[in-house]
Amino acid sequence: MIKDTVNRTPDLETPEAANTAWFLLPRLESSDCNMTIVIQRFEPGGDFETHSHDLEQFFYVTKGRMEITIGEETAVYGMGDFVSVHRDVVHSGRNVSKGESELLIVDYWPPDSEDRIGLE
Repeated sequence: MIKDTVNRTPDLETPEAANTAWFLLPRLESSDCNMTIVIQRFEPGGDFETHSHDLEQFFYVTKGRMEITIGEETAVYGMGDFVSVHRDVVHSGRNVSKGESELLIVDYWPPDSEDRIGLE
């Protein structure tokens, strides 16, 4: 289970930081750019379930190793690796490190996106 922490400076050194997402730029605050920037931390074995959405998504591994499946392809990405997920492509991921892993995630909703998550 991922906890969301919005508009709070993350204390990344606390035990509560495991499997947590910090929204550095929530969509409603991103003005005309229609994007979010998130740091998401995963404890060993932590994951995000298989899903898809009508947006472009980009993952940058800042810590540990993540096994990420995009469509039919699965690969392990380590610190410094960058991965992109195109619109409506099914994807999932899990931490395969012995310690914590962390992703910097950028979500971008193109102007014609039907995905209304985060909008009033």
